[in-house]
Amino acid sequence: MNKKQLRQFICAGRVGYLASASADGAPNCAVIGSATMPDDNHLLLGLGDNRTLDNLRHNGRAVFTVAEAGESITRWQGARLYLHVTEIATDGALKEQVCSAIAAAVGSAAADAIAAAVYFEITAIRPLLAFSH
Repeated sequence: MNKKQLRQFICAGRVGYLASASADGAPNCAVIGSATMPDDNHLLLGLGDNRTLDNLRHNGRAVFTVAEAGESITRWQGARLYLHVTEIATDGALKEQVCSAIAAAVGSAAADAIAAAVYFEITAIRPLLAFSH
């Protein structure tokens, strides 16, 4: 899928998975329901005060996977976005933007749990399934 299709796919409210690692390399995977692509080169999401946010503060690299099941694994749609943190906003306009979108989508309780808006540069996009290098 091209970047325009990927933006539409992610911004349709799909749940994805964010893989991160701590400063010492311990892996973590989090379920993310707040991801959006404000443009073709960035991903924006909201996080609570949790392991994922701590990991991103110490190791700004992550992978976001978003998928939609198909009839068989070869018919699944989605992508893997390789990311680098450019901003972690614990207050201000970016956090307010994310919290407002979350409140509109799933309610104020979810928005109140957001500790930070995280803005990533997308450094690479890979298909969901890659059968060779």
